[in-house]
Amino acid sequence: MTSPEVSTIILFIFYTVSTILAIFGTIGRNKKLKYGSCIFAVVAFLFQTILLINGFHKNFISGLSVGAYLQMLAWFIILCSIIATIKLKQILLLVFSAPVCLILFMISSPFLKLMINIPSTIKTSFYMFHIGSLYISLSLMLIAFISSISFLLIEKRIKHKARVKGVLADLPSISNLDKISYISTVLAFPFYTVGLLNGFFWSSSLFGSAISGDPKEIVSIFIWFCLAILFHNRIAKSWKGKKPAKLTILIFSLSLFSFIIVNTAMNSFHSFIR
Repeated sequence: MTSPEVSTIILFIFYTVSTILAIFGTIGRNKKLKYGSCIFAVVAFLFQTILLINGFHKNFISGLSVGAYLQMLAWFIILCSIIATIKLKQILLLVFSAPVCLILFMISSPFLKLMINIPSTIKTSFYMFHIGSLYISLSLMLIAFISSISFLLIEKRIKHKARVKGVLADLPSISNLDKISYISTVLAFPFYTVGLLNGFFWSSSLFGSAISGDPKEIVSIFIWFCLAILFHNRIAKSWKGKKPAKLTILIFSLSLFSFIIVNTAMNSFHSFIR
């Protein structure tokens, strides 16, 4: 079994190469480099998948470390990006996801031995329906975020009657970008709901109360409310254009705040340091 330190270095190299190819391929508008970036990202994903199948978690006797959780998020991001790339035939999603995974692996390295001690009463279903569902939701929201940012950049140039050129010219049309964002957010909402409800269920069994006023709970409920508004308006009112794009960016920004700031700087049951 490859040690967490060695596997981190190997995956870091794969994602570094993928990111370099993505940057030069995007700036130089070179499709071969972009496809090369995708190949290295997929190879990294397959290697990490093999590690998971062979029991990567067994390297951590007292529970998973902060670094391992960050690396798991990278796995979910690439998984969703691969599926989206195949279904929507847009390599943009996989190309832009590689640098995000590189950042996650850069951050994870110093925290491979910072353990998160999970209560023994926690079952496998907790990881599947709470962490797994929330990671899928966050990965889908990243795809929606990328699409929404791209949409607003192109829409602004069109509105000012400026020519769409350079890197922006290689992006999908605004209608396709809006479609990608639509599909991603519509799928993200049920996963987020399942993850949130499962978290409340386990909180009730562990602490005697589903809602305790923990900062993570408050922020998560607010994110769910915003995502519910986006989901409802996308489905019921056929929301399109700038409004859903801006709300998507807000929701993803709040999710990052929850994942980074709340989990590290606030006094929360979810705090990595705690």
